[in-house]
Amino acid sequence: MKHIAGLVAALALVACASTSWTKEGTTPEVVAKDLSECNSVAATASERDSRINQDILATRGKDWQDTGALFTVQQTYAAQNQEQSSDIVSRCMISKGYAPGG
Repeated sequence: MKHIAGLVAALALVACASTSWTKEGTTPEVVAKDLSECNSVAATASERDSRINQDILATRGKDWQDTGALFTVQQTYAAQNQEQSSDIVSRCMISKGYAPGG
């Protein structure tokens, strides 16, 4: 079960990293700038949840470690954070007129 959660998180990261964005008449430099802005928005938006998860891990980490669930919980939190960030970046880029793919 631990390995499955890790695999899911890894696949989510690969899928997000491979997304390219297109917008007619836009240079690669502008795309990079806009994507950087959207990544910054996503990081700011997900920071609160990440800190809450860190606090929970600090408080409950020993319990989960004793039961063998710590790795699974860490991977679940990472996957949730990645999913939230990817969604925010996608919405941001679409709002700027981009389309995924290319």
